[in-house]
Formats: sequence, C-alpha cells, structure tokens
Amino acid sequence: MCLGPYPLSLRLVRAAHRLAAAQGLEWFALYVETPEHERLPAAPREVVSQALRLASHLGARVVRVSGFRIGQEILHFARENQITKIMLGKPQKGVWRRLVGGTLVEFLIRHSGPLDVLVVSGDEEESGGEIPPPPVKTRFWVALRGYLLASLGVAGCTGLAALLFPYLTFTSLVMLYLLTVVVISSFLNRGPAIFSVCASVTVFGFIFVPEYWSFKIANPEYALTLLVMLLVSMLISELTGRIRYQAKVARRQERQTAALYDMSQRLAAADNLEMLLQTAVEHIARIFQGQASILLAETDDRLRVAAGPPLPEDVREGMVARWVYRYGHTAGAGTGTLSAVRGIYVPLLALQRPAGVLRLELPQPHAPQTADTLPLLEAMARQLGLALEREKLRREARDTHLAMEAERMRNTLLSSVSHDLKTPLTVIAGAASSLLEGQEVLDHAAKTELAQTIYEEAKRLDRLVLNLLEMSRLQSGQVKLHKEWHMLEEVLGSALHQLEPQLQGRQVKIVLPADLPLVNIDALLIERVFINLLDNALKYTPPGTPLEISGHLEDRQVVLEVADRGPGFPPEAATRLFEKFYQAAPQTARGVGLGLSICQAIVEIHGGRIWGGNRPEGGAFFRFTLPLEEGAPQLPPDLQDTEELQNHEAPDPSH
Repeated sequence: MCLGPYPLSLRLVRAAHRLAAAQGLEWFALYVETPEHERLPAAPREVVSQALRLASHLGARVVRVSGFRIGQEILHFARENQITKIMLGKPQKGVWRRLVGGTLVEFLIRHSGPLDVLVVSGDEEESGGEIPPPPVKTRFWVALRGYLLASLGVAGCTGLAALLFPYLTFTSLVMLYLLTVVVISSFLNRGPAIFSVCASVTVFGFIFVPEYWSFKIANPEYALTLLVMLLVSMLISELTGRIRYQAKVARRQERQTAALYDMSQRLAAADNLEMLLQTAVEHIARIFQGQASILLAETDDRLRVAAGPPLPEDVREGMVARWVYRYGHTAGAGTGTLSAVRGIYVPLLALQRPAGVLRLELPQPHAPQTADTLPLLEAMARQLGLALEREKLRREARDTHLAMEAERMRNTLLSSVSHDLKTPLTVIAGAASSLLEGQEVLDHAAKTELAQTIYEEAKRLDRLVLNLLEMSRLQSGQVKLHKEWHMLEEVLGSALHQLEPQLQGRQVKIVLPADLPLVNIDALLIERVFINLLDNALKYTPPGTPLEISGHLEDRQVVLEVADRGPGFPPEAATRLFEKFYQAAPQTARGVGLGLSICQAIVEIHGGRIWGGNRPEGGAFFRFTLPLEEGAPQLPPDLQDTEELQNHEAPDPSH
C-alpha cells in the first residue's frame, strides 16, 4: 500500500500503519516535493518531517520524489512498485480546487484504475487540513522583486522593439518578445514568468499591432497571431520553469548524494570511535558551514559532548538535547519544535534506540531552513547513527573474540599444563618416595641416580613454569628491555651451560665469525631464545644426532641459526610454527607449545624477525636476526683475534 502525501498528518500515518499491520502488507510513505512545497515555511515542513519520521519508526519505507503534479507522481510510483492501495488525507477546504479542476482525491479516483483509493479524515490539530500557504508578509518583498524584474524585462524588450520597428517584420518582433519570455522564465519564478507573458502580449498588441497605440485589431489575422503568441509564450514559460526546477532538484540531489557518499567513505575509513566522531564533526561542519557537535549518552538523563565545541551556557540547550535523545525527534532552531535555542538537534538513530544527538549551529540559527537542509542533516545523522552502532558492534565482537580466545587459551593451557606438570611431578614424587623407603636397601649409585632424576625433572618443570610466566609477561606488555652491550659468544655459552644435562652425548657445532661485533640486547631474554630453540631441537630429533649453531653478518644485522639433523616438520606446519600451544608432533614431544612463541615475541621486541624451515640435506632450522646499533664499544685487544668456535662437544655432566 502507498501513503499519499496530501495532507500528510500523523493521524494518516497511524491509520496506514494499522491497516498494513492488520493485512500483513508492506507500506510506503510517499512525499512529493513540488515547487510550491519548496517555499513552505518552517512549521509545515516540520509537520512533514515528523510524519515521515513516524512512518519510518513504524516500519514504512519512506520515499521522497519531486515533480509538478502530485496525482501523476503518486500513480506513477504506485504502478512502478505494484501498489494495491493508496491512502491519503481528506482535504478540508476543496471548494476552489473543485471549481478549477477537482481535488487530488477526485483525480486519483478517476485515474487509479484497479487501485483502491482510501481516504482518511484529516486532523486539524495535526495537519491543519491542506498545507497552509506561506505568510504573505514574509514573501511580499521577494515576490515584488520578481514582478519588478519581469516588468523591466518587458519594458527593455519594448524599447528595443521600438528602435528596430522600422527595420524588422511583424514576425521578427514576435520572436523578440518570445526570447524575452524565455529569459525571464529561466531566472524568475512561475508568477513573474506568467506576468511577463501577459504583459508582453498586451504591450505588443497595443503598440505594434495595427491599429497602433490601440487595442483595436484592424485585421483578424493579427488576432490569431496574438492568440498563438500568448499560447506559445505560456507553453515556453511553463516548460522553462519545469526545466529550471528539475535542474535545481538534480543539483540538490547531486550535492546530497555526494555529501552522503563522502561521509560514508570517511566513516568507513575511521579506525576507532574518536576518529569516527571527529571525522563526522568536521565533515558536517564543512558541508553546512556551521559548528557541529556530537553528544553521547553517559546515562539515560546525562549527555556529554564527545566531539566538537561544547554547548553554549544556556540551560535550554541541554534540555532540548535531552528531549531529542529521549523521544528521537528533531528539534531546535528553524524546525518549529523547541526553536528558542541556537542549535538544530537531530537524534543519531541506530538499530535499537538513539545512540546520541547531533547538534548543528548555523551562522543564522533562526533563519528558516531551506528545503534540503533538514533532510540532508537527518540523513547524515542516520548514517552517523548506523556508524556508531557498527562501531559498537565491532567493539563487542572484538571483546567477545578476545574473551573466546582467552577461554580457548585457558582451556588449552589447562589441558596441556595439567599433563606436562603431572608427568615431572609424578616422577619427582616416585623418585623421592623410593629414596625415603629404600634408604637402607639402595646403594650409593641407585641413590645418586634417583637424585639425578629428581634434579632433571625439577629443572624441566622449572623451564615449563618459566615459559608460562614469560609468555604471560610478554602478552601483558610488562616486559621492559634491559639492553646492554654483550658478546653473543657469552650469551650462547650461558645457554649451553644450562642445557648441559640434556646435551649429553650430542655434538654441538658452533660457527660464529671472528669479527662479530658487540650487540645491544637484553642478555637474559636472548639467552632464553637460544635455550628454547635448542630445547625444541632436542624434543624433535633422535638422541645422539648433532646440532649446529651458526651466524653471519648481513645488512647491518646479525643472522643466527640453530639447525638439527632430525626429520624436520611437515609442510602444513610451516605457517603455524610460532602459534601459541601449537606442536607439530604432539604425540612425540613433551611441552605445551610455547617455546617458539616466546622466541618470536622476544626477537620482535628487539627489532628482529624469526622464521623456520626444513634443510635440503635433512633436518630443520630456525633463524633469527638482531639489528646492529651504532656506538658499540671496541673489544679488548686480547679478544679481537679470537678464532671461530668449531665442533664444540658438550661436556658430560657426570664428569
């Protein structure tokens, strides 16, 4: 069904909503803008805006079209959208319209064909019957100016025709007046244009048609010429006025579309709420050449200025803002509702309820708003409200994702840690129990072996807990680098010393350049990187296979590598090596899968990067870089000739 716009009252909107809801129909609220409607004052425009907003709240599809004949536009829209019923208000004062050609209701009934036309009695308090004409006083001087310009145009044409009268034919003079009518119709409204037509025909017939300087017509052909001149002039004036109005509507729609598109692009590019609000304020202020502010709700009764200049020190401004936020209707200067303030207040309507209020203060706050100011401002407010709702949903989705990720990590951590903590604790408890129960039975070698087992499992448990604590610190951002100048050989040596029991029986080949400069690093953290990479290699390689540690200088950075001769890792694991809790072969390795993640975090906070892969000759490698900084101190002379370390054999911890 279609809701006609004449008269467009709140009662008509509610009646259409009840009928559509009862029959389960989709309904439209159609408003036809004509040249006369553009000159309406603020009060009737506010009635239209309130009715359209109410229709939108009640589920209607609000449509605005422009045209010259309301009835034809309604029927055209109804046929295009397969409308079955048209509902419109009953005109309250239709005597003059019946005399000159009938009312809108009569026109629709005559030309509607199979469409049903429903008429609802108007509400004098809401719509005042037909839309009231603009006040005479406010339009008098504008109209007088138009008629004076039309009179001057006709007078100028008459003077020019008098000068050219001896040289031009009768038909050429008619063309001169037609040209004048076209020019006047192109720049002035319909009233002055029609006046110029009548004045041109009258003056031409009085001065240039025999008998001259008289309204008597000597030849009947001249009468026909004057009649044709009148009809052609009226037609030209009407067509020129229509083209002028259509061009004006097209320019207005183009500006609105460009402004809305530009705003949508800017809002879509905003990364956070603060940038979104600031972008919206700057764009709206530039489009309307005023001051824009956005107010968001802290509580149901309190609004705060989130972007733009603060509200003026007037208690009425805050009251209007709260009223607009509570009821979701536009109010303020130039709207006809609570217009005693300087700003226009528009609700930022979202999916559920107003997300805030948009305030716009124009250079002339109390001047009547143009036909496109309020619709464009309301469209931008709706766009901004949806953007705020989208930003809110995005934040909620992000928080939900973080909560789900934290829950997943917690569950994974508990399931992994419970097993990996239970295993060394069980071994430690078993070995300690054997020591206590077999003090008199066990010999010295057995006791030493049990003590060694307790020590190794305790060290493994310590590394596991240390990794968990380290990852927690890295994720929380609480790690602060304590960088100093160090020799990488010393850091690597300390890491190898801590892993001596695990490296028993393995050959560790170390190849570092002799001219390796000092690096500015946090030694404890880089030591943790070497320990985790070596521990990872020990987990995934058979006992007794060699390990290789090498390094070289490249592009003002040190590239270090830890490689093994094991089976490597499957190709599908290449992209997940540094994910938390990921293990390429969880059934063959102990741990929770945090070692490589910790290495990546430590290397990145040092300004480097880390990656891994499979070696062509077999085994896996992990490389990471550390940047070389300026200002490194010189090594002592006795260390500058140090040769490369090669074929380092890890000492047997039993010796």
